[in-house]
Amino acid sequence: MKYLKITFIRIVLSFFGANMINALITANTSFESISVFFTIITMGLLYFALTFYVNNRS
Repeated sequence: MKYLKITFIRIVLSFFGANMINALITANTSFESISVFFTIITMGLLYFALTFYVNNRS
């Protein structure tokens, strides 16, 4: 898991994860107008979760 120490890798992984979650939510609901806002919020949450994982794993 040494590659997760690179910031760019965490950003890319959180971007793809946020888009997958966004696709699941917009497929089941009619909230297509807030997709960009939801993607940015979810991407931030996933990025900080990966950061906490990297920092707590010693």
